[in-house]
Amino acid sequence: MSAWPDLTWLHALQQPAVALDWTLAEWDWRVRVARRLRLLGRLAEAVLGAGLAEQLPQPVAHALLAEARLARARSQALHWCRESAGQALEGLGAPRVLLKGAAYMAQGLPNASGRLPSDLDILVPAEALPEARRRLVEAGWQEVELDEHDQRYYREWSHELPPMRHPMHAIELDVHHNILPPVARDHVDAALLLQAVRPLPDPELAPWCVLGPEDQVLHCAAHLINDSEHRDRLRDLVDLQVLMAAHGAAEPGFGERLLARARQLGLHDALVLGASLVAQGLQAPLDPALAQAVQSALADRRLAALQRRYATVLAPRGPEAEPGWGVRWAETALLVRHHWRRMPLPLLLRHTWHKAWVQRRAAAEADTGDA
Repeated sequence: MSAWPDLTWLHALQQPAVALDWTLAEWDWRVRVARRLRLLGRLAEAVLGAGLAEQLPQPVAHALLAEARLARARSQALHWCRESAGQALEGLGAPRVLLKGAAYMAQGLPNASGRLPSDLDILVPAEALPEARRRLVEAGWQEVELDEHDQRYYREWSHELPPMRHPMHAIELDVHHNILPPVARDHVDAALLLQAVRPLPDPELAPWCVLGPEDQVLHCAAHLINDSEHRDRLRDLVDLQVLMAAHGAAEPGFGERLLARARQLGLHDALVLGASLVAQGLQAPLDPALAQAVQSALADRRLAALQRRYATVLAPRGPEAEPGWGVRWAETALLVRHHWRRMPLPLLLRHTWHKAWVQRRAAAEADTGDA
């Protein structure tokens, strides 16, 4: 039996007119689920952008309009944050790459409208990281306060600086030098990513650039498969489907190049797992070369079992539904896998012990009123 519920309501993201047939009860369920999955803004922009507001029940139209306004405000905040960071990094002498949602929005991809961004992710070469940090700090950006262990974690074991915040911006800034930690079992040669970056067509966004089309798909797949939390992450799966479809339509032979790039970067398993979940959960067609690769990969029992765990956790539930024991077990198994693959065992033990000690100390201070 499939873990996936009926997700045909997601068709409204591309064909908003189908939403006109929904009953008020269906709207109530789907609005609440879409909000939890961070897809309500996408749904709102699709339906309102098609000029359907006057044909909707009034409570539905009001809910969609409110979500669309929130998404537009958050998107504007991200634009301001990007401009501020861009001014600080002007003359850096190194590529400045927009990642994730910021990249989708800068390219005007179908999954850009209606997002609710909370951070701006950028990438610069590792050798430019100290100068980039210095310039950002001079411009008023400050790293979150960390203890000595966590500072070392970011300096030596992570793929990014500590998150940075600015008193004038609501958006957090994450400065990366890679898309995965250098100590992880799945790690990427950042030089290969930087060799393939592309400029943005809008001259107002220069000199920001974005990852190559194949690398955008692989980054999305790697982020989805290697993250620590997967419940309610359907938006990331929708992003992966949109990226594969949009870049595949614009780039002849994209499927073959995507598979070759995945092998080159060591992200083949992440790609086939992500693509299999898109095909199974979203019922979306895959590029023929990719579909064949998925079928071959899932003949491996290990990958097939892993795919079932991801499907169990990623499949959305009803607004009030609590996860069953099967979901909780799969979630725990994926969390253990995440930590096991994120860093070598000695570092993992040290890091886990430190985090447990910090939590115990915080709990003790809260009990005594010293916090």
